[in-house]
Amino acid sequence: MNTPQIEFTCLRDAIATNRTTTLDVLVKIVPPQPEAELKRPQLNLGLVIDRSGSMAGEKLQYARQAACYAVEQLLPRDRVSVTVYDDTVETIIPSCLAEHKASILKRIQRIAPKGCTALHAGWVEGGMQVSQHLNPQHLNRIILLSDGLANRGETNPDVIASDVKGLSDRDVSTTTMGVGANYNEDLLEAMANSGDGNYYYIESPEQLPEIFAMEMQGIMALFGRAARLGITPHVGVTVADVLNDFDVAPEGLYKLPNLIKGNPFTAIVRLKIPPQTERVDLCHINLSWENPETGNREDISIPLQLPPVSDAQLEEFPFNPEVRQQVALMMAARAKKEAVQLSDRGDLENASKRLQKARQDVLNAPQSPLTEQEAQSLVDLDTDLKQRRMNAFRKRSHYESHSYGRSLRQASHGDYYAQRGYSQPSKPSGDRLVVLPGDITTLEVNAIVNASDRALSGSIGVSAAIHRAAGKELRRACEQLGMCNPGEAKITPGYDLAAQWIIHTVGPTWFGGQSREPEILAQCYDACLTLAVQYQCKTIAFPAISTGAKGFPLDYAARIALKQIRAFLDRETTIEKVSIICFEPNVRQAYCKEIAREY
Repeated sequence: MNTPQIEFTCLRDAIATNRTTTLDVLVKIVPPQPEAELKRPQLNLGLVIDRSGSMAGEKLQYARQAACYAVEQLLPRDRVSVTVYDDTVETIIPSCLAEHKASILKRIQRIAPKGCTALHAGWVEGGMQVSQHLNPQHLNRIILLSDGLANRGETNPDVIASDVKGLSDRDVSTTTMGVGANYNEDLLEAMANSGDGNYYYIESPEQLPEIFAMEMQGIMALFGRAARLGITPHVGVTVADVLNDFDVAPEGLYKLPNLIKGNPFTAIVRLKIPPQTERVDLCHINLSWENPETGNREDISIPLQLPPVSDAQLEEFPFNPEVRQQVALMMAARAKKEAVQLSDRGDLENASKRLQKARQDVLNAPQSPLTEQEAQSLVDLDTDLKQRRMNAFRKRSHYESHSYGRSLRQASHGDYYAQRGYSQPSKPSGDRLVVLPGDITTLEVNAIVNASDRALSGSIGVSAAIHRAAGKELRRACEQLGMCNPGEAKITPGYDLAAQWIIHTVGPTWFGGQSREPEILAQCYDACLTLAVQYQCKTIAFPAISTGAKGFPLDYAARIALKQIRAFLDRETTIEKVSIICFEPNVRQAYCKEIAREY
C-alpha cells in the first residue's frame, strides 16, 4: 500500500449524552514503509558551511567529515554544490553532477577556518547554486551549518526568514544546523520553519556526521512534502487546541513536517464535543501532501466517530494510557518554550517553576522510557537555568520543544507494529537468542552494549540515554579509554545501571556498502561477545547497531547481526542468553522478520 494511514486513539472511546466532553485525540499518521530498494527522485543539494574562525579545530574537522558523508550518499545523477562563508562567501564547488566524488571530497577536506560570519550571504549563494538547476520533480535542498551569529551583511532574522520562505515557495527547502553554544537559535529555527526543512542543535561536534546521516536518510526516503493537516469539526464540535507546535498556513491548515517513509508521527488534537444522542461524524481529519515524483497534490480524509453514552456508562470507559502519556510529553515541550520566554523577560523563578511542574506532570503520566528520559531532561534544563548556563538552557529548550512539538523526536509511541502481531519474542537457537522490545538502560543483565561514536561521548540517541542512566562516572571512564575505532569494543563498569558491565562499540556508517561496512558491523558483534566471554558474562543485551543515524539498511543489519551472533553461540557455550533490544517497533519488525526467515 502506497498511501499513508491515519489512525485515531482517543482519551476515552465514548462521549457524553448530557454534557460537553473535552476529548484528547492522538492522530497517528503512518507513511508507507520504504521499499527494499529505495527509489527516489534526483537530489539537488547545496551544502553551506560556516568556516569562520570559531569553527577552527574539531568543529570544522567534523563538519568536513559530515559534508563528505553527504556527498558519499549521492548518486551520479544527483547534483551538489558546496559554499563556504566567513566575512566573505566562496563557492568552492559550483553545482555539478556527483560523478567525480573523489575530486569533490578532496576540495571539501581543504576547507580551512578564516574570519567572521556572513550567514545570510552564504545561504543566498547556496540558494543560487541550487536554483540554477531547479526542477520541481527533484528534491532541492540547502543544508546550512553554523556555530555563530550572523554578524556580516543582512542580520535581521525576519528578513532572512522571509527570504528563506520565498525560496521554499519555489521548491527549495532549507535545513539548518547549529553547533555549540554561540549561534542564534531563534534565527536558525525560524529559517528551518520558513524553509520547510529541519532544525538541529548539535551540542558537540562529534555529533555532526550522525546528524548529517539522519538528514540524508530523511531526504532520500521522502514520501510527501508540503504536508498539511486539516480538521473539519461537525455537529457543534470545536477544536480547542492542537498541542503540537505546528505553524498555520494562510488557508488555515496546519503545516506538517515532510512525510518520510517508515517514520510515523503523531498530532494531538483537543476537541470540545457538545452532548450527542447518536453516533455521528464528530470531525474529519484531512491529510494532504505533494508527491515528490509527480508534483501532484494528494490527500486522504478520515471521519472520527464515537458512541454517546450516559455519565454512568462513560465512567466505565478507562482513560487510554498512551494518550495520557503523549499529552504530558507534548505539554512538556510547550513548557520548555514558555520557560525560555519567561527567562528572556528575566523571570527565572517562574521559568524554573514551569519546568518543575511539567516534570511532575510527566511523572504523573503512565511511565515509559520516553517519560523517564523527558523527566530527566526537565531536571537538566532546570539545573542549567539555576546555574545560569543560559546559552545551554536556551538552546536545549528551544531544540527539544521544536523537535517534539513538530513530532520529530517521536518514535512510533503507539507501538504500531507491536499491535499488529509482533508482540511475542522470537527465540531461535533454543532460548539463547531473543528479540525483545524495551529500554536497554533498565535491563538486569551482566552486560549491555552501547553503540557509540569514536570518542565514546554518549552525546546522541540511545548512547546518551545510557550515559544519563549510568551517571557521571561513566563519562570519566570513557574519557580514560580514549578513542574506539569502528568494529572495536571496549568495556567499563555499569555504574548506576542494573547491568554490571557496559561494552562500548562503534558501528560503521553506511556508505553504500563499498567501504567494508558489512565486515565492520560483523566485527562489532564478534568483539562485544568476545569481551563478554572474557569478563565471564552469561547474559548480554545488544541494540540494533548502526541502524539509526548511521544509515545501515535495516534488513541487512538484522541479517548480519543474527548470523554473527548465532555463529558465535554455536562455538561458545558459556553465554546463556543474548537479547537484541529494539525500542522502535519498525526495527523490531525487521529483526523478527529476519529470525522468521532464517529459523
